[in-house]
Amino acid sequence: MSSTAIDLYVFIFAFASAFLLGQKRPMLALSTRALLAILVGLALGYAVAVDQWFRGYLGVATLIANALFIAFAAIDFVGWQKKRLEERS
Repeated sequence: MSSTAIDLYVFIFAFASAFLLGQKRPMLALSTRALLAILVGLALGYAVAVDQWFRGYLGVATLIANALFIAFAAIDFVGWQKKRLEERS
């Protein structure tokens, strides 16, 4: 993977995180936003811990947090959509 592609992925990840954490009317529950903040911290820790013995553990923890975040975000999104539909009725 080229460095340009990695830079693009990092930008998209940072933009999406900032968008989801800083919304005026949040789509995500507080617990999901907290999990996103933890995910960002783990990802940054993984990026900084080059050649460290614990980098593998951070990678696994980041993958687990990412899977949990996706599941929680999907649940929150469905609930948010239902709430919007009820408000329109």
